[in-house]
Amino acid sequence: MSKAQQEQLLKDITLMMTDTEAASDDNKIEELMTKIRQLNPKKAAEQLRLAACHFMTMYHTRKAMSMGMPDQMQQQQADPYLMGIQGPQQQALQMQEQNINLEKVEAFKDAQRTDMEMGWNFLDFEDDGNKQSQAVRTARVLKIELAQRLEDSQRLKSAFDDLMKNQLSEEETLVAFTAAPFLGDWKAMMKLGKKIEKYPGGLEQLHMMSLQLPIPDFTLVYALAKEHNLSKNKTQNVNSLVWDLYNVDKIRVKFKDVDCGEFEEKRKELLEEIHKQGDVNWEDVPTITNVHIKRMGALCQAVSFGEMPMMLNGPWFGDIIHVRGRAEMPMMPEDQNMGPSGMNPYMQNPENLTFLVQEEEWFLHQSPENPNLFEGTYTLKQKPMLPDNQEQKPEHAPVNMTFDCQIFIGKSKTINNNNNNNDNDDNKENKSSNNNEDDDDVMENEDNNEKVTSVVTEFDGLTLD
Repeated sequence: MSKAQQEQLLKDITLMMTDTEAASDDNKIEELMTKIRQLNPKKAAEQLRLAACHFMTMYHTRKAMSMGMPDQMQQQQADPYLMGIQGPQQQALQMQEQNINLEKVEAFKDAQRTDMEMGWNFLDFEDDGNKQSQAVRTARVLKIELAQRLEDSQRLKSAFDDLMKNQLSEEETLVAFTAAPFLGDWKAMMKLGKKIEKYPGGLEQLHMMSLQLPIPDFTLVYALAKEHNLSKNKTQNVNSLVWDLYNVDKIRVKFKDVDCGEFEEKRKELLEEIHKQGDVNWEDVPTITNVHIKRMGALCQAVSFGEMPMMLNGPWFGDIIHVRGRAEMPMMPEDQNMGPSGMNPYMQNPENLTFLVQEEEWFLHQSPENPNLFEGTYTLKQKPMLPDNQEQKPEHAPVNMTFDCQIFIGKSKTINNNNNNNDNDDNKENKSSNNNEDDDDVMENEDNNEKVTSVVTEFDGLTLD
């Protein structure tokens, strides 16, 4: 491809990623992907390689979200209010309930892997001695995303180590923070988290992104890592970090207790009702078709089995799985009279809505007698999110229910794609910055860093300046 053709391709990619109307032209999108796949990474200009890599990640995200999407969800995409309320996580979960063509899914995964492999090659810039150039720093961040899409712990560790060897900007610190748990580098996550806690709205912005993007809520993962004091654990050997997808054969629960905070009378009422209905024995959960458990290195992701399915995330260490999820849903008042425009006034003014906060949590240990059985507790919490000036009344009482829980997993489908190469052997791992006591020093002077090319990654939704 000539220099003029490369320049035109870069312009076309930039237009596609910034112009809403252009981004809806499926034929043009496929045409650009064809041209990108014909690029020679060694001969393409750096900015074109970065743009092409980012475009490919957006292309496959779009493909994944559109597969099996029902008409109703396609219509909701045009309604920004509904999109804001529902969010991509809930949409993705609804998609799983549809009859999706599994052959098409496998074909999609194969195509994505081929493109992501090419994208990885796009990001292999030759060392010209300028390790802080805009292109090199942007490539370092994009490699974190691609390694996760490739589900490749070796590549992820290589990219993470390369990032951590440098003085990190605020945005790079956030990206490193989200990558550390996949590698079981809880020590690095704790150090990075302490820095992020000092940023204005640092952790809160990660939580808000999880409500708008199909990514883990890393603030919950961070809290669980703190609870278990995982920073004291030795960083896992990268060769042990596999990516497995488990089917769930059966789930059983048995009621233990309910807590309503300061409202003891509410608790007594609920207990009487529960015992009256006889819901105190072991019961099989009837709807587990869409429940799955995915091991992503040292991170666990699961789809809950509650009435409103949500993504649960947390550490998977040793024989323990501890995952947690959180969702916020609008509570419509009983009086839903339509306003003059024919729209519910609460829909016109979302700030008038009261939201119900729901949390689910599994804390499970693998049975020593049956490796396919994980047992422990299941917790479901619900409470309204009230304005600061509103008095909490019994009808606003939190309802926190705890159950004994048994989850029987089926055969795993290993998707470990680690590359066993000499660049990631145990000797080099022992020398990596992850285990270096001077990691804090590496992250100290990020304010002196030069700005990097602005890019929004699909994996974390962060804008990297």
